[in-house]
Amino acid sequence: MARLLRSLQQLLGTSTPVPIAAPKQAIGLARSRSINADFSVFQEGDRVLLNTKQPALTKPLKRGGKTNLRKGHLAHDQVIGNRVWDAVQAHKGPEVRLSLPTLEEYVTLTPRHVTPIYSHDANLIVSLLDLHPNTPSAGDKQAPIEILESGTGHGSLTLHLARALHAANSTPPPRPTNSQIKHVADRNRDPREKEEQATETEVVTEGDPTQVQEEWDAWRAERGAIIHTVDVSSKFAKLAEQNVQGFRRGIYAGTVDFYVGAVEEWINEQATRRAKAAEKAEPFLSCVILDMPSAHERIPLVKDSIMRDGKLLVFAPSITQIGDCVQTIHDMGRPFVLDRVVELGIGLTSGRQWDVRLAVKKSTSDPSTWESGAESEETAQTGDEASEDEPIGNPEPSVPSPGAAGKNAVMVCRPKVGLRTMGGGFVGVWRRIEERT
Repeated sequence: MARLLRSLQQLLGTSTPVPIAAPKQAIGLARSRSINADFSVFQEGDRVLLNTKQPALTKPLKRGGKTNLRKGHLAHDQVIGNRVWDAVQAHKGPEVRLSLPTLEEYVTLTPRHVTPIYSHDANLIVSLLDLHPNTPSAGDKQAPIEILESGTGHGSLTLHLARALHAANSTPPPRPTNSQIKHVADRNRDPREKEEQATETEVVTEGDPTQVQEEWDAWRAERGAIIHTVDVSSKFAKLAEQNVQGFRRGIYAGTVDFYVGAVEEWINEQATRRAKAAEKAEPFLSCVILDMPSAHERIPLVKDSIMRDGKLLVFAPSITQIGDCVQTIHDMGRPFVLDRVVELGIGLTSGRQWDVRLAVKKSTSDPSTWESGAESEETAQTGDEASEDEPIGNPEPSVPSPGAAGKNAVMVCRPKVGLRTMGGGFVGVWRRIEERT
């Protein structure tokens, strides 16, 4: 082929290369990115951090729009096209330095209907899940990493999870402009909500909306990582979707599927759909995160959908709620083994670990006899024999008989010795094991 081209060039008397058609296997692989990854220059739809005495986040930038400040306002036309860290003069106000918000700043400054899980806690929760996404290669077909987040709330943890899994997915096509929220058990949905489904977004997509949606759905079917996030409140879900789409031009939006409804109904729908496709509903979730009231009541419902060695994570404001989960799992016959219980909060760089277990009382009048498993502090100091109490909720890998507690079982909740810092909520992490017969 090369020799023929050179002969043709000599015959024509020119050295201009003759265009060569692209190989057939390359045709159709090139696809324009849906996101302009050059974040050094602001464009329409961006949310900008205004570095003033009280930092503020703009609304999505729009030609002719403005963001009000404590003194004066800033026209969006002054921001669009400027570079990150440029300074612009506000109308009847101060000079404002422009920057892109970090994920931490974005979570803190975005509007909310519910208190978000702030970044210092969300980052720790993500690290506890120990996620290891793999970048897909051409023609590689692997089962996707699927995570269920029950309790979308503000969408903060959703964003942190999506950032951790982002590398497992290929570049998406242009995103549809309408809301992609799905309603579980749509028959029970308020008709007025159906009319509000097409919520306004700041994404401008060229082309036929039907074709854009088809390309988007086709790409979603091939993803290597998926976050299914479910909330009973359509109000929360809509704002969370906007928050995810509003961060860095929606770079992580394709990883997340939003649902409105009860998690019980979502599990049932998924099991039914997957059973039809594979003749049997197999466990498909790598992780389940329960961030909701009475989380312990949902554990039996999600149990069969978690893969072996998959993780169950419960986020709760009170240590007693983690204790409820320990009790529930014990009553279920121990399909999970407790990995750790961690206290979250400012000042806890890696979390303060708690010991949460069921123990057998040897003496109802002496709480020190409720120690179980390891030596107590008194035993370690005096050299006496270790306690004979039988551990019931031992967080170690060994799992004793569920019936060992009897009527004298008590819940032990205490910080690990030697750690002293204030904290907020609590996270319990369990691993799925095979049923014991």
